[in-house]
Amino acid sequence: MQDRAASAQPHALPRVVAIGFNKCGTRSLAELFRAAGHPTVHHKIREGRPVPRRIGRVMRENLAAGRKVFTSAEDFTFYCDLIYSDGTVTWEGATAFREILRDYPDTILLLNFRDREGWIASRLKHGHGEFAKRELAARGLTDLEALKDQWRAEWDAHLADVRAYMADKPDQYVEFDLDNDSADDLAARLPAYGLDAADLQDIGRTRGKKMHPLKRLAKKLNAHLRPRFFR
Repeated sequence: MQDRAASAQPHALPRVVAIGFNKCGTRSLAELFRAAGHPTVHHKIREGRPVPRRIGRVMRENLAAGRKVFTSAEDFTFYCDLIYSDGTVTWEGATAFREILRDYPDTILLLNFRDREGWIASRLKHGHGEFAKRELAARGLTDLEALKDQWRAEWDAHLADVRAYMADKPDQYVEFDLDNDSADDLAARLPAYGLDAADLQDIGRTRGKKMHPLKRLAKKLNAHLRPRFFR
């Protein structure tokens, strides 16, 4: 790993920002870059603090204050899972791709995506339903079908907006379809980063995983009842 990181010179490289939504392989992508020696942010900036900062909140507050998008979080090479959803507000940092390029013009944008309906199903199960509960509250909804319709509309609009905006910037744009593209494809598109396709593991997927009912119940209760700090 050290040899790969040294050859890639991660701190000298342009940032790569994954602008696909959460539940689109973000954890696996973060590990891919981390394994190659790159400073990486996946949803939270930990920094050894007892309460980590959410990158989505950092971005949102920076933009509201007129600061550059990643102010106070600029020392990373790879960023992903940019959503901030705390039950009172939901904000998707992936949609700030124009501002990211404005503030950091050499950034490479990585649009990570999958089958849309599979993504919705995964979001509904995320945190044993706790994420969907937060999203309902933040949006003032009570019906999961209405939530799913909003997610679909946001998905379609986001992919269309990104593709239109990046059409004349092919050197700074990479699409990665988790259902159809291989890790080798992604590594080949980003040769300077020293990525090893073998490091792209399906870390976050739980589909088909068998679990004792009591363990499943304990995990669900923990997901819904444990205190959360949305810094």
